[in-house]
Amino acid sequence: MKGAGRIAVLALLVCCIGSGCSSKKEGEPDLLSSFSMNRDENLVVIANRDEIGDKDEFARLLVRMCKENSFQSIKFSTDRGYATSLDMRVYLWRDEVEGNNPVMTVEYKPDEWNPDYDIINNPEEFRLYVDGELVEYE
Repeated sequence: MKGAGRIAVLALLVCCIGSGCSSKKEGEPDLLSSFSMNRDENLVVIANRDEIGDKDEFARLLVRMCKENSFQSIKFSTDRGYATSLDMRVYLWRDEVEGNNPVMTVEYKPDEWNPDYDIINNPEEFRLYVDGELVEYE
C-alpha cells in the first residue's frame, strides 16, 4: 500500500499543478463590501480576474448586476427602495484591496440629485462614469 499511496499523492499533485490549483481562479465579479448612506450605495467590487480589458463594458456589467441584485456574496435590501446612486471601487482580486488603489472606479448617478430617482425606476435620469469620464450606457 505504500507504493499505491505514493502514486495517488503524486497523481493528485500532478493534477493540481496541471489545473492551476496554486493560481487564482477567474470568475464572476462579486462584492466585498457595501455601505449605504441613505440609499446611495458605496461598493467595493472584486473583479475576480487578472485584467479588465474593456472597462466601459465591465462597468455596464456591474451596473446590470446591481440592478438585478445578482452578486453572490451580498444581496441588497430593497425594504427602503432601490439605490439612488452607485459608487464603486473595483479591485482585481480580494487580496489586493488592503493598501492598494482600485484599478477602476464606477459611478452611476443622476445628473441632478432627486430622492425620488432610483436606478430601477428612473434609468433615463442616470449617467455612467468610469474613472471620472462619462461613458454611454444603453
